[in-house]
Amino acid sequence: MAQKTFISFRGEDELKVWALRGLAEFKNVEFEMDDVSLREAINSKEDSYIKSVIRSKIKSCKVCLCLIGENTHRSRKWVPWEIDLAAEEGKEIVAMRFKNMSSAITPSVLTRHGVVPFDWDVDKLFQKLGS
Repeated sequence: MAQKTFISFRGEDELKVWALRGLAEFKNVEFEMDDVSLREAINSKEDSYIKSVIRSKIKSCKVCLCLIGENTHRSRKWVPWEIDLAAEEGKEIVAMRFKNMSSAITPSVLTRHGVVPFDWDVDKLFQKLGS
């Protein structure tokens, strides 16, 4: 059974994240994910409210999955905050680069927490999320 997973990503990669979520919906694909992350943008400009919504989702998960695209390392606000919170909450942190992004720079927040990303490999991701 898949572990509850919060997905941390840069907004510009949203379509790629939805593609990954779609894999979990196919019955003939050996991939399963219990995604508890945000499905829609939070309709607020208040950081404290946004953080409270995200905090509850991260607290409810077992794994925080950081999906890395070309500009994820440039995220100065939400990706670092989500990863730091997941670490503070003792969650397992997994990082995977999107397909054809093997040269994408690892965000410093992952390096600080000793997380080494792997290149796109759905089978490997399934193993990490399914245990």
